[in-house]
Amino acid sequence: ATRRSNCCPSPRQQVEGAAMAVKFTYFPLFAKGPAVAVALQKSGLEWEGAFPEDWKAMKASTPWRELPIMEVPGVGIIGHELAMLNYIASKVPKMAGESEKDFLVSQQLMHEAEDIYKSLGTKQDTFMAKDKVSQEVYDKFWGEPDVTTHNREFGIVLYLGLLEEFYAKCAVGGGKFTSNGSTVGECKLWAILHTLKMIKDDVLAIFPGVLAFYSRFTSEPETQAILTDGGKFPSAFKQYFVAKE
Repeated sequence: ATRRSNCCPSPRQQVEGAAMAVKFTYFPLFAKGPAVAVALQKSGLEWEGAFPEDWKAMKASTPWRELPIMEVPGVGIIGHELAMLNYIASKVPKMAGESEKDFLVSQQLMHEAEDIYKSLGTKQDTFMAKDKVSQEVYDKFWGEPDVTTHNREFGIVLYLGLLEEFYAKCAVGGGKFTSNGSTVGECKLWAILHTLKMIKDDVLAIFPGVLAFYSRFTSEPETQAILTDGGKFPSAFKQYFVAKE
């Protein structure tokens, strides 16, 4: 009998490999999906992306009645973006961080980026919802930072200033917060920075460290795959948060 080369998986192996792929489902919007998508792309895990065909029909079957969801082999469906990012980190150690320091940096970045996302959710218009706040509140949100205010009132410039300080404190350089620059926390941070740049293109101009991180991360092939055609998704994500008109 002819021996099959180890480099060429058999049809059975291909089927088994496909069966072990995680399935990630989200709307075709640049909101809660891109961080997980780029993390999956960078992780090397087998995965597939899907947009919901009928969200109303699907909603009741999701754990938290929201997207994103991830179907994990041997586990079932899980919800919440940060849980998915940490699942990826648990499966691929480099995504968690190469050291304890990197792990802790990654986790802090993940949650700081989520704080920014929550602020956007409260104050920033979307393509579907306009005039969430008054022009005065909006201008303050994007204007000069007020370091004395309660953190629930932090604006974009203040958030980015804190990230710039943190970049310097990490002292890695090269546009990285961690030694490999691709932890799940950095994936989440990149996604929120790209969201901000879609709203205001020059938003990172006065933050050289954060800009160096964003530019490096954006240029990497895994990131470009998500931006250009969605990676394993049917198409790229479309802008969700938009500038106030």
